[in-house]
Amino acid sequence: NISRMPPYGTGGAIYFRPILFGSAPGLGLAPATAYHFIVIALPVGNYFASVPKEILLEGVAGKVILDNDRSAPRGMGAVKCSGNYGADLKKSVDSKKEGYVVGLYLDPIEQRYIEEFSVTNFVAITKDGRYVTPSSPSILQSTTNMCLMQLARDRGLNVEQRRVDFLEEVDTFQEVAGVGTAAVVLPVKSLTFKDRTFSFGRHVVMKELHDALIAVQCAEAPDVHGWTRTIDIPGHMRRSSL
Repeated sequence: NISRMPPYGTGGAIYFRPILFGSAPGLGLAPATAYHFIVIALPVGNYFASVPKEILLEGVAGKVILDNDRSAPRGMGAVKCSGNYGADLKKSVDSKKEGYVVGLYLDPIEQRYIEEFSVTNFVAITKDGRYVTPSSPSILQSTTNMCLMQLARDRGLNVEQRRVDFLEEVDTFQEVAGVGTAAVVLPVKSLTFKDRTFSFGRHVVMKELHDALIAVQCAEAPDVHGWTRTIDIPGHMRRSSL
């Protein structure tokens, strides 16, 4: 698929998605006895390309979803399986009809601690300059978030990956973002919780971290952490971001 690689500078990429699925015949509810492993390689653009650029610059509006849970404790939330996002599909459609681009989930037991957005991890830059992101056994860990945390540490920021009490801490947030492989960094300008709306500032720190990560991915900056690999292809030389 190298011929379908989006040109440099377009913001596109080749997205590799490994898939493992049970392929043995049978209708019973039981683990499969045979599996197929495949890798899909396809060209992609920005996940939120349909959102107007001016909105992406200012940030999107989000809603805290309280009448639905994305994942149960000790469930499959931390595994990228077929049903991982299924619980969010209807609520995502409903939220968009209300004018919210993203939905934020809290923990399903107390609905107190931040879990993650519909399809991305949650990150906040606090007013005193800390990088805060939730820790939970039902969160799908993001490689993008891990890279951003390291880049934040490189710049002297204190990085805190821990339980984050939404109502106790939301007023300390200066910048809020959804981060993930496809979205990279999505600015969030506000979050509505019931009848209250909390607003945040434009991205400054997160934009710097976003630009630094993209620069490493595009070989425009040194890869001091060994995140990328050079792939030799006849007639081509491509640097692949992990």
